Amino acid sequence: MISRFGLALLLASALLINPIVRAEDEGVEDDEYADTARALLIVRKFTKEDIVVQGKNVTVEVDIFNSGISTASSVKYTDVLPENATLVEGSLEVDFGKITVGSHVKHSYVVIFTVGNVQVHLPPALVSYVAEPDSTEPTLGASSSQILYVLTPVQQLQRYALQAGTYASLGFARTPTDWRNLAIVIGTIGTALGANWMVKKVKASNKDRQRERAYKELTKDD
Repeated sequence: MISRFGLALLLASALLINPIVRAEDEGVEDDEYADTARALLIVRKFTKEDIVVQGKNVTVEVDIFNSGISTASSVKYTDVLPENATLVEGSLEVDFGKITVGSHVKHSYVVIFTVGNVQVHLPPALVSYVAEPDSTEPTLGASSSQILYVLTPVQQLQRYALQAGTYASLGFARTPTDWRNLAIVIGTIGTALGANWMVKKVKASNKDRQRERAYKELTKDD
């Protein structure tokens, strides 16, 4: 008969061996998945212009890159216009077909924003594709979303004026607040200089009157 100590030893051994076997099995599954030839599309979406202005053309560019180890097939791109935007040129749907490993495909379209002085959410671009050679199941990918600030034409002129002022002030005034503070400083200095000039003017006038009185006194005695 097996003693209680022997049973306990067998049970402990089984508990120790079981996690090791399971871990090895899981490792095999991960390795098998890693070796699967799959495409992986990375989608970037951005505006070509650094400054977005109401009523002016804005070019939206999309770059799709295959960073996987297999060709992506049945690649279809779809997009959505942001709020307060009108499509001027290009398309929001494109069928790219295949994208080989390490290759890029690019697409662009032009919009105009009808409202200014607002923040606009630029929706993500969506891509569907077949990632595995022996599969027909689609995989979905998307770009990140962005927030754009749409300037009015007047705000654009103000921006240009501030940029010109930045150069003119040697970089000291970059914002409207900086210009207000600079105006206060210049005004204070101007007031001080003006007051100093007035004091000197009054003193000079008093001296002139004193000389005139002295001269009259001298000529009176003669």
